[in-house]
Amino acid sequence: MYSQPRNRRRRRHHAQRAATPVWRAVAIAAGALLIVLGTCSAPFITRRMQQEAAPLPTPLPAAVAPAPTVAASATPRPTQTPQPSATPAPPPTPTLMPGAGPGAPPLSPLGREIDAYLSGLTSSGQFQGAVLVAQNGEVVIARGYGNADDNVPNTVQTRFRLASVTKQFTAAAILALQQDGKLTVDDAICAYLDPCPDAWKPLRIRHLLTHTSGLVDYTAFAGFEPTEMNPATPQELVERFRDFPLSFAPGTLYHYCNSNYVLLGLIIERVSGMEYADYLEQRFFVPLGMTNTGYDTSRGTIIDGAQGYVTPGRKSGFLDASTLYAAGGLYSTVGDLFRWDQALSTEEALTRTQLEQMFTPALRNYGFGWKIETIDGRRRISHPGNMTGVATFFARYPDDRATIIVLANMEYANAEGIANYVASRMFAPAATTTPPTTR
Repeated sequence: MYSQPRNRRRRRHHAQRAATPVWRAVAIAAGALLIVLGTCSAPFITRRMQQEAAPLPTPLPAAVAPAPTVAASATPRPTQTPQPSATPAPPPTPTLMPGAGPGAPPLSPLGREIDAYLSGLTSSGQFQGAVLVAQNGEVVIARGYGNADDNVPNTVQTRFRLASVTKQFTAAAILALQQDGKLTVDDAICAYLDPCPDAWKPLRIRHLLTHTSGLVDYTAFAGFEPTEMNPATPQELVERFRDFPLSFAPGTLYHYCNSNYVLLGLIIERVSGMEYADYLEQRFFVPLGMTNTGYDTSRGTIIDGAQGYVTPGRKSGFLDASTLYAAGGLYSTVGDLFRWDQALSTEEALTRTQLEQMFTPALRNYGFGWKIETIDGRRRISHPGNMTGVATFFARYPDDRATIIVLANMEYANAEGIANYVASRMFAPAATTTPPTTR
């Protein structure tokens, strides 16, 4: 706020103390001076009035607040490909979804049935986490169950480690680079990896995406679990399996293998000139408003994140997410994953051509980061995730515009079984009628 100029105040007080005999002359002079000073002060008064009249900036909703700017790395970064101008601005991640909490819309009969089922599993010690179910593009229920940590309940805003649900984002990043003309999925991986063993020369990026490479899975080694709490660089992970021969000729067999997606992460970094986490953030998370999704920095906890459990009340050991890297290092919320689901139903994240490649099944019905199946006559695109303290499952029924997201901070939760039972209540004929139990 602007105050009255000091020179005006001093001169006015001086005029009040003027001698009486000359009061008329002084009054005339003072009046003239005040007019001059008032005129000279007009710019200050105008700016003050303009400031008071100007509207204050409207605060952004928390769900769509701009994410922090990613610091530039030493490696030059390519210019981000702009999204099509016809694409509308992304809607905020839903926060008041049915079942989400006080003030949320009431649950439908289906929502109440699912809630009763999940509450029963939670009471019997078979589940804790968060679930989102959508039908016909509308959220039926989104709710947290059990604890995220000691005396801290799970909510729809709780961040969970995704485990292998991460792979769909790694695959999407490869397809985004292909969309931008930076690579193709039929390129030899040795064009982007240096040094590259002779045994890997027949491998194409496509083989990594579809788990048909023949690489050995480093997470299956006996030494992985005893050291999973120790941080590792992507290069150190590669050293663990670099010298092993291929188990089969590339493209001839399917073998699910985390090593494939570690190499994909390194290819993303080489081609984009950015770190894996930064590329995902700038290419997908920020444009889509996924403010609760990111790469787990593995400092022991995630801000607003869930602690891992074996069973309720029994915390799991610690796994440093850098030991999984692009194969399983992301975290998110059920709301952000639903936002991602919506983007995959349009061309917000990738063009239709790239999406068709992602969702085309190869051997054993595995596409690029997703499994594509027909369950009871319905097409289901899904992926599970399991690691220390975590069980996740993300299922999409694109022809029915239905989505089921199960994120559990409990490694013995049967996340896929829960999703299957929920699907049986959504569709007829039922896929199953028996609620799953723990494994």
